Amino acid sequence: MRTVLIESRNLTEQPTAVRRGTMTPAEMPTWFPTAYGEVAEFLRLRGITPTGPPFARYRMLPGGYFEVEAGFPVPGPVSSDRTTQPSTLPSGPAAVTIHVGPYDQVGSTYEALTDWLRLRAATPSGAPWEIYHDPPEGDATTWYTEIVQPYCPALDLS
Repeated sequence: MRTVLIESRNLTEQPTAVRRGTMTPAEMPTWFPTAYGEVAEFLRLRGITPTGPPFARYRMLPGGYFEVEAGFPVPGPVSSDRTTQPSTLPSGPAAVTIHVGPYDQVGSTYEALTDWLRLRAATPSGAPWEIYHDPPEGDATTWYTEIVQPYCPALDLS
């Protein structure tokens, strides 16, 4: 078993340009390349350079579906068109860790985040997101994905 290192960070709000969709996990591998391509083209046409690598934010829905945002952080708010919308990644405390390996094995890293929060009596506050530092090509055992889970710290009742 591999040890997962998790740190707490205090994030500042980050404007983003995203494409949104509702889908099952099986649909995601074909949806993401199109979504990232459309958002990248949207930014290119407007002369906007992303301020970081692509990310995806996931919110679980009933019935095995997820509401997904996929896009890029940007220097400031963007306008909207038919496919790309403005969004933000929230400010505040977040548990952050790195998953190294294929995407289909990321579940154990999410479990480690859940355990980390539970041990601190903290609760998730919003949907987690993944930051993709490596393109999904080549040796999948070396893919580097940062996972961010916003949280509410435990109340100090002392």
